[in-house]
Amino acid sequence: MQDRALKTRIKILQTSLEEFSNKGFHGTRMDEIANKAGVNKQRIYANFQNKENLFAAVLKGCYEKIILIEEPLNDLLEEDIPYLAEFILKQYVNFHLTHPEFWRLLAWENLSGGVHLEKLSNLRSDSMVHIKELYVKGQLLGHFKKDVSFNTFIYTIIALSYFMFSNQHTMAKMFELDLANQDFQSKLISEALKMIAMPEKKKGL
Repeated sequence: MQDRALKTRIKILQTSLEEFSNKGFHGTRMDEIANKAGVNKQRIYANFQNKENLFAAVLKGCYEKIILIEEPLNDLLEEDIPYLAEFILKQYVNFHLTHPEFWRLLAWENLSGGVHLEKLSNLRSDSMVHIKELYVKGQLLGHFKKDVSFNTFIYTIIALSYFMFSNQHTMAKMFELDLANQDFQSKLISEALKMIAMPEKKKGL
């Protein structure tokens, strides 16, 4: 019985993820979720009580996926510091490539004023503590600018990976960029990393 209830809950969350990411909180209907999930609508309410809690649960599931992809960052060592920004940026870019529903959900949630995120807590991974320690060491070693805080560093990386996908259509129209092209994505990442890291020292200096 418990296995059946768990499968039903998973099916509801999977269907809700698709619906919410495509239509947003206000555009999604509980009847449609129930129909596509093949469950009784009352079963949804039994599991999540209301639409707000269901949307929050979907958001939480996405953030938990991010925490999983951040875990390998805990294995980075001091010798990896020169490539720190590259490691992090590629992790987030790969996440958005494989989970396009996440940036859509974030866009809808921002339009809603972030009200559903208030229901969530303790969703940051321990990897950020480790990454911050490496960044500070990197500043001392001259790999990162000393007047740029870790918060600004990590914000810039996360913002870049998010913007690449959330604004790909408008940016492609405005600047005639093929953001879906993997070669262009690699070039964009490479050049952005040069902006984030310290410039190479000239010989003799």
